[in-house]
Amino acid sequence: MHVKVLLSTLLCTLLLQAESIDADFEGFDDSASSSTVYSTSSTQMSQDANNDDMAGFDDDTTNETSASTEDMDGFDDTSTSSATDASISSEDKVTEPVEVIAGLTGKFTEQVAFSLYNDTPHSNISSVKSSLSLDYEHKFENGWRVKTNVKAYYDAIYDIKGTDKFSSQERKQLQSEVELFDAYLEGSITDTLDFKVGRQVIVWGRSDTIRVTDILNPLDNRRPGMVDIEDLRLPVAMAKFDYFIGNWRVTPIAILEQRFSKNPPFGSIFNPIPFVAPANESYNDVTYALSVGAEFSGWDVNFYAAEVRNDEGQLKLPTLTQPQPLIAHDKIKMAGAALNVLSGSWLFKTELAYFDGLKYTTTGDKEFSRTDLLLGVEYNGIPDTLISYDIVTRNMSSYDARLITEAIPLKKHDYQHAFRVTSDFMNSTVTANYLISLYGEKLNEGGFQRAWVKYEVMDGVNMNVGVVDYIGGSTLFDSIKKNDMIFTDISYSF
Repeated sequence: MHVKVLLSTLLCTLLLQAESIDADFEGFDDSASSSTVYSTSSTQMSQDANNDDMAGFDDDTTNETSASTEDMDGFDDTSTSSATDASISSEDKVTEPVEVIAGLTGKFTEQVAFSLYNDTPHSNISSVKSSLSLDYEHKFENGWRVKTNVKAYYDAIYDIKGTDKFSSQERKQLQSEVELFDAYLEGSITDTLDFKVGRQVIVWGRSDTIRVTDILNPLDNRRPGMVDIEDLRLPVAMAKFDYFIGNWRVTPIAILEQRFSKNPPFGSIFNPIPFVAPANESYNDVTYALSVGAEFSGWDVNFYAAEVRNDEGQLKLPTLTQPQPLIAHDKIKMAGAALNVLSGSWLFKTELAYFDGLKYTTTGDKEFSRTDLLLGVEYNGIPDTLISYDIVTRNMSSYDARLITEAIPLKKHDYQHAFRVTSDFMNSTVTANYLISLYGEKLNEGGFQRAWVKYEVMDGVNMNVGVVDYIGGSTLFDSIKKNDMIFTDISYSF
């Protein structure tokens, strides 16, 4: 009931304000910069509402030449087209259903997960989740638009098995949730200057599985391995400008909201720690980032710089003014770059990031720096099939032996691999996917693999069936290797 009331209130508010906002923008500069938007060759099987402004090789829309667009056609995995016939007579027109709320769309999903975990209460059926996502978009006459997205879910498994069998922390985080996701205003100030402000997702880099330069948005890690990064990013309130100079785009960003990743709660099957983790320290400051990039025929390059709060954080012990322990997120500096080169059916990609000012629980105020390097390749020479492989190495400078005793042990050199295959069948109504991600130089330090099939039952109705296998090999993955799951869901978009 609380979920329905909150969603109804939000939608009513949007309806009442849409007309007044449109009136406020009358007379505003109607000019808008045009940009060619195309989809990446990523294995994105569903387009998330968070990624409306993140097509192509980077996170933002850019001006491109027609030659560049033709080069990228081989990697385009989704396309849309529309046509209208003005010559249709009034006698031939079919009466369409009246749209209840203009600009409102949504998706309703029912998901069931079966866990192979041996201990109650997480054994057998471990989730019966009902989810609702509502999107509202209003475009003004001058080209500006406002968009909001609300997501809510309720997992009935806690009622079915009995709430007293689960920890209060798990019930609080996983039983139900209503959250405002995207909520932004965007438009063109001049032909070469765009502006966007509000809760949004900005993607740096290209890898769909491993994060190197992609640091601006935290992740929802409460059920690791179940979905791709594109569905895990949490929007953050930011203000950004896009200034276009020929093929180049300069994007200064102010991060107005300090959010951190959501991790598995105490008592859940993905949290092996036998005590409740401290809460995150809260911050109200503004941090900054900058992206400079360009796209050319067959290749693109981006440069990044940022001073942000460390998403991982470190333990801050109690003091006289702070009676409870907290997870502190001190500021770190980052500089990086990403390069993508297209050659026939091959796409070669690389990301490089340098982090400075890292702190860890076991080493107190001592600061470290780290260099992360990603190399990847994608191949789409087989009809309706995409194959990709990424490898990243993370190298710690001035290594301290105490880092091996962190909750998640840190080595001087860490490695992660990701291999993915995606194939379409039956006129792209069936998509089969396989992903394996392993850690360690010799691929022997744990990871997971996931196989899933998505079937378009009919327009607006999709079904998804898959399995996740967690692989031991490290302290972390040994503790969750029994959490293998089979899952299925069906969704209806309206």
